[in-house]
This record gives sequence, structure tokens and C-alpha cells, in this order.
Amino acid sequence: MAWIKRYERDDGSVRYGVEWRDSAGRKRYRAAGPRQRDAIRLKAEIERRLAMGPLLEADPEPFGDYVDAWLERHEQRVRASTVRRYREVVPCLAPLRLVLIERLSPAVVDDLVVAVSRRAPRQAELALRLVKMVLRDAKNRGQRVDEAILAVRPPRREAREMRFLDWAEVEELAAATPEPYNRLVQVAALTGLRQGELFGLRTRSRDLDALRLRVDAGVVDGRLSATKTRTVFLCESAAELIAEQLAECPTNGVGLVWSGPEGGPIRKDNFMARVYRPAVTRAGFAPLRFHDLRHTYAALMVRAGAHPKMLQSQMGHASIRITLDLYGHLYPDVGAETARALEQLVRPARGGSAEAEPKTGGLA
Repeated sequence: MAWIKRYERDDGSVRYGVEWRDSAGRKRYRAAGPRQRDAIRLKAEIERRLAMGPLLEADPEPFGDYVDAWLERHEQRVRASTVRRYREVVPCLAPLRLVLIERLSPAVVDDLVVAVSRRAPRQAELALRLVKMVLRDAKNRGQRVDEAILAVRPPRREAREMRFLDWAEVEELAAATPEPYNRLVQVAALTGLRQGELFGLRTRSRDLDALRLRVDAGVVDGRLSATKTRTVFLCESAAELIAEQLAECPTNGVGLVWSGPEGGPIRKDNFMARVYRPAVTRAGFAPLRFHDLRHTYAALMVRAGAHPKMLQSQMGHASIRITLDLYGHLYPDVGAETARALEQLVRPARGGSAEAEPKTGGLA
């Protein structure tokens, strides 16, 4: 059995914890934080473990050490950009580094995530995701984990406003962009490729006669990295722009369609600071993310009549839900038109020559 302990601190605040005796009869205690419901969850988890009897358990590890080891293992299974994104949020978890995994509580994690969200909402969301993945892995490796942490919800985050350019604006932006990157801007708006995918586009990946690209690589921190493979179908204008780029620009050692000044992969920071943002300013636009060219492609595809499933494939989204959540509002409201079409199917046109079929009382 386990018992919930309630006590008041000197400042008048209330804290909860759970006390129990382990298999050796030693008294154990774990803090649950200021919320009684967290203590109830912790009590249930401890009693579940006690009922299962002694299991093979690993020696307790500090959370920070485990995160470092987990990232080293994880980078062998996922894209380099994914690991880089998680490494960027590790500093947000600095207050947890020295805490033993078995002593992490939902309240401590929740308070930290809320504090981070006040200055960086997206970082807070990623930090919580990282904590949960690490703790699931730690549990599988024999660490004691308070599973109530896995139920902590991320703070609400306001979505960034998407910008959609019309094609005339895309051409204005391209005209303000120095060669050869003016064509890259247009291809971005005609293919929906992510910035890293454009930087990693190789000559061997294109089949311009068949109007398609094979996307299988991207550039992260100035280095080529493999990505999930997908085929992107091209309009003729996009194929022509890529053909012009290949014809007018010298080849480089790694076979990239667009390369940096030294012939290697384009570095994002240099491109944004020296090429893209100055071009946006010269074109007279309000601040415009490069990713908005991807949104622009989606909007153009919707106007061209693309089915959501086809748009999902072109954009490389993992599920149709992502596509509809992002761009569902761009699709026209076809409710009234569909209702009229249904009426035509179930009822003859008024005043027409068609006659209603006679009703029958059984099978013909």
C-alpha cells in the first residue's frame, strides 16, 4: 500500500507526496507537487508497481545524462534535421539535468514548460515532446518513471499567420532576387519544396521530360542529409526554370541544382541574410518567411483544383489531417452546389419530360 501525504510549507502553500515501503521493507517517499490529482496518479502508479512485484530495474540516472545518451542513439534512426531541432531545445531543460529520472514529477515538468512558453511557445512544445519521448525510452530500459508526466499537456500556442502571394507577387520577388536564386524563388512557389529540399535538389533527381522530381535529400547546416523519398509532379513552367538553371550555371562537385558561392551546399543563414531578406525589402514586401512560398504553392494548387489527397502527396505531409488543418480553409465551400446536385439525383427536373418511375410494392 501507498499513502498520500499532505503538508504545508512556511509560505502557506500546500504540497503533496506519496509514501510507501519497498520490497525490502524500507520506507520510501516521492514528492508529487502542489496538485492533489498528481499525488493520486503517483499513488496509483506506485501501487501498480508494488502489485507486479520486483522487476529488473536500472540504476537511477540523472535526466540530463539520459537525454544526451538518448540523442546519440536517436540520431541513427531519424533525419539530421530532426535531431538538430531537439538539440536546440535541450538548453530549455537545464533545470532538470541533475534531477534523477525517478524523482521527476508532473508538477516540475509542467511548471518548467509553462515558464519556457512565456518566451518561446514553440520551444516549449518541442521541449515537452522531447521529455515524453525520453521518459518512454527510459521506462523501457528499466528506469522508474512517473507516467503522469506523459499526460502533461503542452501550452496553447498561437499559430503563425500564413502569407499567400499571387503569381504576380512571386515574379516581383524573383525580379528583386539576384541570379541564380531568382529561379529558386519561383521554383519554391511552383513546387512547394521545403527550403532544405530545394538546397538539396540534385541533377540526378530530376526527370524534366516526365515533369517530375524525386525528392530524397535536404541540406541541414550546410550538409546534405537524406530525407523521406517522394515524387513531386511539375508544371511546365517549373520544369523550364530548372532546365534554365542547369543550362546557365556551372556544375558543382556534389551535383546540386543550386549551390553556394564556393560550389558546395547553400547555408541557410547566409542565404537568408545576404540574398532572401534583402530581396524581400527591395520588392517592397512586409517581412515574408521563405516558408510562405510553400504556403503560396498550396494556395495556387487549391485554386487549380488539386484534391486534398494529391496536395498532401505533393507537400510531403505525413497525413491528410495536416494538409486539411493547414489549408482546408482555402477550399471553396461547395455545400450549396452539392445540395443542388443531390436534388437532381433524387428528383426529376420540374417541367421536364422525365416521369417519375412507378412505385412498386416488391421486387420486379
